Amino acid sequence: MKKPPFHKSVQFTFRGIIWILRNERNFQIHIFGLIINLFLIVFLELSKMDTALILFCCFFVLVTETLNTCVEKICDYIQPEFDLRIGIIKDLAGGAVMLATICAICVGVLVYWPYLGWRIGEF
Repeated sequence: MKKPPFHKSVQFTFRGIIWILRNERNFQIHIFGLIINLFLIVFLELSKMDTALILFCCFFVLVTETLNTCVEKICDYIQPEFDLRIGIIKDLAGGAVMLATICAICVGVLVYWPYLGWRIGEF
């Protein structure tokens, strides 16, 4: 099979991003989180290193959500009926998203804490 030209490959990838953005609620929620973080980056004037760390975490969550969706779609295609083994595979993929999200939240707290002027023991 002949590979498509580069510009077509890029077009296909954008088609995938548009599809997941339109069809997957959790991806939309994660995009909302990215938008909030972009606002906070500008509003709090984060350093370049902190900005890079926050953006890395946001996109790490988006990537895991995308891979989770891929796993779910493949599983549904292979086995449309309920199957305990398929359920475990889907749970594992969902767990990866949860771990990425927990990591992102922890990094967010550590990065934003000093910018918000909070002191340990105030809460």
